[in-house]
Amino acid sequence: MSLKVVVADDDPKVRSELAAFLNENLMDVVAEAATGKQAKERVQSLRPDVLFLDIDMPDGDGLTASKQLRHVFPELCIVFITVSTDYGSQAYDVDATDYLIKPFREERLYKCLRKIEQTRMKDSMQQAETSRLGIKTNRGIELIDQNQIGFIAADSKASTIYLKEGPRKQIQVFETLKTLEERVNRSIFFRSHRSFLINLNHVKTISPSGQTYMVTFDGLPEVAYVSRNMITQFYKRINF
Repeated sequence: MSLKVVVADDDPKVRSELAAFLNENLMDVVAEAATGKQAKERVQSLRPDVLFLDIDMPDGDGLTASKQLRHVFPELCIVFITVSTDYGSQAYDVDATDYLIKPFREERLYKCLRKIEQTRMKDSMQQAETSRLGIKTNRGIELIDQNQIGFIAADSKASTIYLKEGPRKQIQVFETLKTLEERVNRSIFFRSHRSFLINLNHVKTISPSGQTYMVTFDGLPEVAYVSRNMITQFYKRINF
């Protein structure tokens, strides 16, 4: 399966040439962008696998856009494209997959494609390795499948995990929500509220509820909540 790609550069000639190369090499360029704002909009609506992003954009530098996108889409491969070598350390800060200097050399583009493939393979292996979560309960250490978690709720200094399947639907864990947030798979979990960590793959509905938003889940009678200050990021993560 080809990877979905967005190409963002203010120079239409650069966009066209790069898109042509990528499409010829089993990539699927689903959109182009000429500004940082457009780049963010394309990524939020199309959820590509890879973003080629010019650092010097008319409405602000690509580094700012990349940091905002990285926070919302941790699994996104970001490749910076620029005429300068001055941004290497900043690219490292946002965990960029590669850093291309214009004008592009064909052999360098092929090397970039190999880096993208290696990064994707590494991410897939890490996700497979972390699909199970080790937790401390009153029974000792237990391993649970993260894909079966609907959401996790804060419970004083402990937390309660709500499961979709299995003999037990709720498991009390002797860890804070903050600690669990650091250990779960960030590509599918989202901290929606100070008291809730939800699995985005199982969200069924969301509706206003007082000063917050109530979330229901497939296969679970219990509900979680999204705070007002997190609702915009939540909508971006569910591609709304």
